Amino acid sequence: MIKIPKRLQSYEVYIPGKPLEEAQRELGVERVTKLASNENPIGTSPLALQAIRKWMDRVRLYPDSGSYYLSQKLSARLGVDAENILVGPGSAVIAKWIARALLEEDDRVITSDKTFLIYKIAVQEIPAELLKVPARDYGYDLEGILSKVDSRTRIIFIANPNNPTGTHIEEGEFRAFMERVPDDVLVVYDEAYREYVESPAHPKGEKLLRDFPNLVVLRTFSKIYGLAGMRVGYALFGQREVKEAVWKVVPPFPVSLLAQKAAEAALDDLEFVKRSHEVNLKGKEYLYRELERLGLRYIPTQANFVFVIPPGDAREVVRGLFQRGIIVRHTRAFDAPEGFRVTVGTEEENKAFVKTLEEVLAH
Repeated sequence: MIKIPKRLQSYEVYIPGKPLEEAQRELGVERVTKLASNENPIGTSPLALQAIRKWMDRVRLYPDSGSYYLSQKLSARLGVDAENILVGPGSAVIAKWIARALLEEDDRVITSDKTFLIYKIAVQEIPAELLKVPARDYGYDLEGILSKVDSRTRIIFIANPNNPTGTHIEEGEFRAFMERVPDDVLVVYDEAYREYVESPAHPKGEKLLRDFPNLVVLRTFSKIYGLAGMRVGYALFGQREVKEAVWKVVPPFPVSLLAQKAAEAALDDLEFVKRSHEVNLKGKEYLYRELERLGLRYIPTQANFVFVIPPGDAREVVRGLFQRGIIVRHTRAFDAPEGFRVTVGTEEENKAFVKTLEEVLAH
């Protein structure tokens, strides 16, 4: 029998939202509404789909390992040197690469509780110490994080907007925070939901890099561009040396040819991004009104999901929704067992969610 290392017994794994097909099989129905994984409810950029069809006959060939053309396009769009851009199969994987490359045993990593669980998963493989600072009003307590920085601290993970609560740090507060972070501590600034942000005071990662070289910005094509199934994201590095260090742990050909070409095309689809943002805004406003009508607490969001805190056991509410064909995400694994996260869907999906939620609460 193959010996399995004991250290794996304590590892936490990322459990994604239940796939649509699995839910349909489990419930024995054809129609299920999935609002658990923050996917784009209106689909995928049409330009990206055209690019996928155009390049399909080239998939027999290995892709460009460094995603040269996508990096060049991102460089022109964002004003960041292409040599400081790293493309990978989703921003979560890049977060793991950063931890694997830069952390040593007994180093310290700081983040918040009630945030994206991939940060914990990235750290446990080293193993380094992960310190979670209690959230403040369901968002990051930046003062609390600064108070925990010491000589062992190597990385700070911050999601803005935060997943799963949708809370937001504005530019003045974030710049004041960065000015107090020691130069030898890397801040990984996760902007996965950047394109959904409404606040004009959002701290834009590519501009922050000019003033804070100890910053890495994470972005993804999985959300507003509708490319979650292609797995492509990227990182912007303030220091080229840090990017080069991370590159050493990247496996060959990390991003498929079709994912690269789809992402290149999606960057040009400004109309699709605009429409996705408008649908999300309208959907959020509807959900806010209906949640208030039902007397439920929720956290206003800058992303494409809403964190809801129901009375009683949130697991039972999530289970009741699932049994009726609505999939949302219980957030126990995100240190927030009191609530659940629901993706903002289409008008039809949002109405189905509210109707079903009302049924579950009345049951």
